[in-house]
Amino acid sequence: MRHVVTLLCLLLLAACAAPPKPFQHDPAQDSYARPRIDKTEVAINPPHNMPPEMGRRVAATLAMELQSYGIVAAAAPAEAPIQIDGVMSTRDAGMSIEVQVDWRIVGKPKTDEPATVKTRAPPEDYAEQRERLISRMAQQAAPRVATLIGKPPTFIPRAPGQVAAGVTIPYEFPNDPALQTAAAATDPATGAPVAPPPAAATPAVAKPAEPQIKVMVAPVTGAPSDGNRQLYSGMRRALGSSKIVIVDGGGEDVFTVVGSVVLTQIDDRTGKLDVKWVLKDPAGRNVGDIEQSNPVPMAAARGSWAGFGDIVASAASEGVLELLEKALTRPR
Repeated sequence: MRHVVTLLCLLLLAACAAPPKPFQHDPAQDSYARPRIDKTEVAINPPHNMPPEMGRRVAATLAMELQSYGIVAAAAPAEAPIQIDGVMSTRDAGMSIEVQVDWRIVGKPKTDEPATVKTRAPPEDYAEQRERLISRMAQQAAPRVATLIGKPPTFIPRAPGQVAAGVTIPYEFPNDPALQTAAAATDPATGAPVAPPPAAATPAVAKPAEPQIKVMVAPVTGAPSDGNRQLYSGMRRALGSSKIVIVDGGGEDVFTVVGSVVLTQIDDRTGKLDVKWVLKDPAGRNVGDIEQSNPVPMAAARGSWAGFGDIVASAASEGVLELLEKALTRPR
C-alpha cells in the first residue's frame, strides 16, 4: 500500500548552507554552477526565556511562515539587514497555558510597541515542546512580524506549515464541566434556572487496556547537511506524540520505520527532493510506504533542516499511522 504526500518548497528559508567537510568537493563553489540566491531580508533569533531547542525550532518555523508572505527570512545566525528578537513569558489560563512572545526589531528603541503574540495550548504541549504548538506559534506570529518590519500582509496565504500538515491544527481544550452544568440548568427561552434532573447511577465499566504499539525509527539516509538527523528525530517525536511507544531496538512485537532521501539536481538552481518512508512489520516484511516529493532550491537543501525536518516527518507520520492500523487489523 502506498501513500503519497506532496510538499511545497519548505526548504526555501533554511539557514545558510553548512561548510563542506575537509577535502569534500562542494559544487556551489564552482563559479559556473553557483546558484543565484535571493538576499536574506530578515533573521529570526530564538526567543529569550524559551527552552533552547524549542527556541531554535520556533525561529526556524517562523522564518518558513514568513516566506508565504514573500519575505526572504532565515533562522539566526544569518546575515540580514533586519534582526528580530523575541522575549517569551507564560501564564496559566484556566485548563491551558498561555505562551506570549513579544517580537522586536533589534536596535529599535524599547519604547516602540512590540508585536505581541499570545498562543493558548494544553500544558503538556508546552512541556513536551510538541510540533503543533511550534507551528501554531509561528503561524500566528508571521503576519504580526511582517507588519512589524513594514511589510503588512495584503492577502491570506496558505502557509508552508499548513500545506505540509494538510490543515492548520486547532487546539481542542477539554470542556469545562462547570460551564456545561450551568448551561444545562437554564431555560433557553427565558433564561430562568431549571432544577437539574436527578443523576442516574451508572455502573463503572473498566476499560480494557489499550495494546501498546512499539515502533523503532531506523536512521534516515541520503539527506544533505543535517537532514538525516532532523528527519530521524522529527519522526520519533511525531509518532511518540500519537501514543506510539518509541523503542531503540527491534523485537518480536516491534514495527520499523525506514526513511531515505534522494536529492536529484535538475539545473544549477533547482533539485528534486524525494523522501520515502517504509513501514516494516516485526517479521521484516514491508507493510507499505509513504512518498513525499517536490522541487527545492539546491542552495537551501544544503542548509539546516531544523524545523523543516519536523514538518516533513509530521506530515508523513499520518500515513505511517494509517499503515500501522491496517497492519494490526488485517487477518493473520
